[in-house]
Amino acid sequence: MHKTRDLRDDLPEDFFIPVPLDTNNLTALSPFLVPQTHLGSPVIFMGMSAFMFLLIVLGVPINVLTVFCTAKYKKLRSHLNYILVNLAVANLLVISVGTTTAFYSFSQMYFALGPMACKIEGFAATLGGEWGCGRE
Repeated sequence: MHKTRDLRDDLPEDFFIPVPLDTNNLTALSPFLVPQTHLGSPVIFMGMSAFMFLLIVLGVPINVLTVFCTAKYKKLRSHLNYILVNLAVANLLVISVGTTTAFYSFSQMYFALGPMACKIEGFAATLGGEWGCGRE
């Protein structure tokens, strides 16, 4: 017989939802299980999803073009352009992990990928930001 695992084991002790709730059962409103319509309407989530999609569609080509042009043309290989290439690579990391995950989560209205993917996404997005800003 399999022992069912309670979701409370996955949530931290100090789990916080920034709005007053009418329930004492936080697992019923887990951001990993159910849509978070108590935090905003579905229109808001779809708007944020559309914005994240726009960032993906515009960000990937611009950053890839920056790296490609700097690699192809020797005249563009200056100290300042290497800083721009560094930022472009960091942005590609953030877009590939953070923005795409945010897009999917906003479209689902909850973090459907689970707690581990939430931690990986936060780490990768922070790493991209640190890498891009910390090496100037």
